[in-house]
Amino acid sequence: MDFLITLDQFEGPLDLMLHLIKENKLDLFDLDMNVLATQYIDYIHAMQNMHLEVASEYLSELASLIAYKSKKLLPRETVEVEEEYEEDQRDQLVARLLEYQRYKEVSLALKEDYEQRQLHFSRPVSSLVEEWKVPVESDTLETQSPYDLMKAMRHCIVRMELLQPYETKITIKELSIEERAVQIKERMKHLEGSISFQDLCADCTSLHMVIVTFLSILDLIHEKWMTYSIDETQMIWVAREDL
Repeated sequence: MDFLITLDQFEGPLDLMLHLIKENKLDLFDLDMNVLATQYIDYIHAMQNMHLEVASEYLSELASLIAYKSKKLLPRETVEVEEEYEEDQRDQLVARLLEYQRYKEVSLALKEDYEQRQLHFSRPVSSLVEEWKVPVESDTLETQSPYDLMKAMRHCIVRMELLQPYETKITIKELSIEERAVQIKERMKHLEGSISFQDLCADCTSLHMVIVTFLSILDLIHEKWMTYSIDETQMIWVAREDL
């Protein structure tokens, strides 16, 4: 198989797998693990044969898929045990791929909205700026729909763009979702009550950091570590689940 793409085009092993699933027209909800494993292993080996550096995260997934392929080749003592193993491996991988795909779609949607707003706003609207400068407090958090959360997030980005324009910077290291989640947990560990998304992003110096903060919040909500609410001004408020 000829590979005309490189690892630089992907954000990680899951991104590569989604590409291979699309290229081979596989059904993500009824994933053929054997085809995906074969394609992924061949791809990484091709990169290594070209003497290209392969990141450790790709090699970690490579080891897992090689182990899966090896299990398939070994004699099976019982069909039930092998099928159970294959089903478990597939379910875990599909769950990870679906979660990654969801986060990627959210990131792309936010990026597109941001780019569109760059075309529409030439200067801050003074009436909106004065309105958004007024602090709003929220004492109770009631979980709302994910669609309301997305709508509020887009509104927050517009608000933050007007009140605190970001400087254009070139950085080498980008903050990961996991690292940001650790920072948020540490910041909220001794916090009594809720905090607004805007205050949580007070240390953000780029749109990338704002989006990573939002995705980290989604992770913490999914883990039931955090709960959220959206007030009448479309401000997102979050608090620890144990409060």
